[in-house]
Amino acid sequence: MGDERLPRALGWGSVGSGLVLLAFADRIRRLLRLRGRSAHVRAAGMRDVVIGLGLLMHRDRRPWLWARSVSDALDTAWLWKTVRERPRGARRRAAVAAGGLGLTLVDFAEVLRLLRRSPPAADPRAIRRSTPGTSPLENGQPRLC
Repeated sequence: MGDERLPRALGWGSVGSGLVLLAFADRIRRLLRLRGRSAHVRAAGMRDVVIGLGLLMHRDRRPWLWARSVSDALDTAWLWKTVRERPRGARRRAAVAAGGLGLTLVDFAEVLRLLRRSPPAADPRAIRRSTPGTSPLENGQPRLC
């Protein structure tokens, strides 16, 4: 996919999955047998919507991809923890956690690709490092880039 297509697809996917989590939190909680966790499911839905909108609306998508990667990794770890704690419904949670792990790997791969292709812009206010034989000060003032 092109530079913009995968992050945009991940953004739309985040918005869509977030809206599903918000709209069907109780059903998802029952399906995955997550006792009394509707608030967690709704919070994850709201988080996904915010991250998805960030991916869709902001020019620099790297921070939003990091947020998506970390949130997917945390969700996956939490689901694996519930698999170990409660055997009832463990297969369903394990299947969802395995899917989450796959998405997390896609997210991290995209973050790394963007980091390699487009390093963050230099801060124009940064002080230029001196080279041998030169001074970082010109007329007593720091030299700016």
